Amino acid sequence: MSTKKVKRKRAARSVAAVVEAAAAAAPSQPTIVLASNCNVKDAAELKQSLCLHLDHADAVALDVGGIERIDTSTMQLLCAFVRDRAKQQRTIEWIGDSRVVRDAARLLGVETMLDLPKSGVTP
Repeated sequence: MSTKKVKRKRAARSVAAVVEAAAAAAPSQPTIVLASNCNVKDAAELKQSLCLHLDHADAVALDVGGIERIDTSTMQLLCAFVRDRAKQQRTIEWIGDSRVVRDAARLLGVETMLDLPKSGVTP
């Protein structure tokens, strides 16, 4: 195995592992920490994590502060999660600020749907 592959394997974090660690740290409010590289490869795992917290009575926190890359499949999952929680009159709390997420939301036309908090950064 080349050094490059080893480094990539060490750098990759499983979304579910991060979710489990965050849930153990603050059991009253579930926190889902998205990985730095959110792509279609990890979409099924993220969907499972989001579905686990869909009916949670308290606000669910989505930590997007560490995202460096995000693709359309992940944005679709986030939109569906926010929409389904809103239908149940349950809230989402956004933690962290990611210009990548803001740019993706703007390009896909889902800024209003996601209801991201206002950023201090002006485009």
